[in-house]
Amino acid sequence: MSKIATTIILCASFMQLLFAQQNSGSISYLKGKFESFEYNQAISYADSLLAHKNIFSSGEQIQIYLVKGVSQFSLSNNEGAKDSFNNILKINPGYILDSTNVSPKIISFFNSVKSDFEKELSLKNESERIKTDTVYVPKIINKVESADNLKQAFLRSVIFPGLGHFYLKDNTKGWVLTSLSAITIASSIYFIIDSNKKEKNYLNETNPGLIQQKYDLYNSSYKMKNISIISFAAVWLYSQIDILFFPNHFNLDDNKISFSPNLNFQFANNLQLNFHLEF
Repeated sequence: MSKIATTIILCASFMQLLFAQQNSGSISYLKGKFESFEYNQAISYADSLLAHKNIFSSGEQIQIYLVKGVSQFSLSNNEGAKDSFNNILKINPGYILDSTNVSPKIISFFNSVKSDFEKELSLKNESERIKTDTVYVPKIINKVESADNLKQAFLRSVIFPGLGHFYLKDNTKGWVLTSLSAITIASSIYFIIDSNKKEKNYLNETNPGLIQQKYDLYNSSYKMKNISIISFAAVWLYSQIDILFFPNHFNLDDNKISFSPNLNFQFANNLQLNFHLEF
């Protein structure tokens, strides 16, 4: 049992390190475009990264928005720069630009955006406080927000099975799928290496009495490799299908179970699928 736990931890650490390296490389490439004064290309590449911004940490997202905003400001696109800086402040309202790396002109513009942002935030908080003090507002389930949550869970599940279930607070399935994925990945790696080794032993064997034995060992390892890979693929596929089509909601107030398989992503123009079954 301890070996399995160790394998899971090692695989999870490896995946985390891999994604961290990929993100670091992407941001370095983005900064390289900016430092080469290729502002339009920097903005386009930043947009491509932000299309999948959930795989980046909040600090990495701020770096991307900052490069994009400064590039837009350098191209005299003040409205675009304002929008990028506002996104930074949404992540970290107290963010301050480093005067050693950014020109005073950009800092002045950023501080102006920050001042407007703080005023709007203050007015919004005051408005919400007044509403809370004067009237009771029942909690309303926002269908758009629910669809967005489902999409975020799906993207996490694509990266690694189980992460999407954790996002949806379905921790039981999350642990099961994450553990199965880690185990099948670890076994796939092991049997890929093992089958390659045994294949070489079989091909290099010249003793007629040992050729069949070496082949049987290679064939057995090769089958286990395929089983491991197929098992991971099955776990991965199940994870996506379960999130997209079978999110379960239990309403304890009226003792009713609402089974709500639904898909509401617009992967192509005018392609949308919604269905709901309640009993």
